[in-house]
Amino acid sequence: MSDKNYVVRIENDGPESTGLIDWPVMDPSNLVSGQPVQRGHLYDEDETTDYSVGVWDCTAFDDQPGPYPVDEFMLLLEGQVEMVMPGGAQVIIKPGEAFVIPKGLDCQWKMPDTVRKIFMILDGAAPTDADNIALHRITAPLLHSVDTVPYGALATRTTHFVNHDGRMRVHIDTYAAAMHGAAPAPGRHLVHVLNGEVTFSDHADSHFSQGASFYLSPGHDLTWNIAAGTRLLISVCDLASHLSQPST
Repeated sequence: MSDKNYVVRIENDGPESTGLIDWPVMDPSNLVSGQPVQRGHLYDEDETTDYSVGVWDCTAFDDQPGPYPVDEFMLLLEGQVEMVMPGGAQVIIKPGEAFVIPKGLDCQWKMPDTVRKIFMILDGAAPTDADNIALHRITAPLLHSVDTVPYGALATRTTHFVNHDGRMRVHIDTYAAAMHGAAPAPGRHLVHVLNGEVTFSDHADSHFSQGASFYLSPGHDLTWNIAAGTRLLISVCDLASHLSQPST
């Protein structure tokens, strides 16, 4: 990613110049049913850590049950995902909903129709933290449930997911008052505006309103302007950090 592109608008159809391009055919031995055709675009990646952010769509298929291979945050744009847990319990994700699957979770991915999603993926060592509840479930934040900001506070943060080594986190920030000021982006941020609006006054194509998604690469001082009432769904990854995190 170029230093000039440290604030990038995530387009649901991929960049206007390329759109979504064909990706390799899935290994049939990993499938229960379907002959899926997948397309995508990566907005950022780091091959040394198997980290990536992008948009993906794919036709219907059912995956083999087993441990999920990565930590993955997803915002579903269209279609439906049915996650089947050991024992038969189902978690159904619909368009406009977000969810996180932790690495190593036993589950089966099923798609009855074409799906499109925005994603952040991080791979790493196998999880060992048995006390972190988020590592043993599919986390699906309630995006339309507004968090209460304590009296006198300007904003509040609700953390929904922390991966086993603390490098990947998912939270919702709620702003009771307008915020303005310079702040660095220490990690890689994938941000979806649930309500309100965000503007970066020192960057082109910098206004993001309800329903927009954008990506921030690290190491840049940004001047944020956040309207009162704004709520942001944020997935952040710090590839350099290996932190011990409390249970969620």
